[in-house]
Amino acid sequence: MADDEAVRVVEVSLDKAVQAWFDDSSRSDGPVPAPPRFVLVCGTPASGKTRLRHAKYAQGYVTVDAGDIFRRLPGSEGMDFPGEHAWLVDTIGNTVAARALEERRHVVTEVFGLDQPGTVELIEAMKAAGYRTEVVGVRASVEQSVALNEERGLDNVSSYFTDEFNVRWLRDAAREYVESKKQG
Repeated sequence: MADDEAVRVVEVSLDKAVQAWFDDSSRSDGPVPAPPRFVLVCGTPASGKTRLRHAKYAQGYVTVDAGDIFRRLPGSEGMDFPGEHAWLVDTIGNTVAARALEERRHVVTEVFGLDQPGTVELIEAMKAAGYRTEVVGVRASVEQSVALNEERGLDNVSSYFTDEFNVRWLRDAAREYVESKKQG
């Protein structure tokens, strides 16, 4: 290695990184147990999906979002998503999704929805896992989207880049949950 090449060491406790996404407010087995809820926030890039998710679903839900996971990792500032953290983002996201479903937590995520068949598969998988599913569409005019995009911080990760992660993690976790219940 050349002297001018830097080696970045990221020290992360997987247990702490996963636990950060859970609190008691997301439990579906409260005083009045109810089927767990799944909220899928959809819309074009820079339409306000993340703003809505943070405003309306910050409490009471486990957030499964590759961009949010990435932003919480040490050293992600100024780094392109997912960069050298791809494996860590994937590990944390898979673990959060699997645990949320196993514990019957309420879940929220957002997607751009570019892969329509994949998004439909996700919705169907969550329903099969017993989740009451709500799809929330977010729209913005071109002018609003431009303004929202200009307000974004440099560390904001568009759903255009996170779709594949969010959909895959939750779809696979839902399918695994259903399969585990069939087996016993």
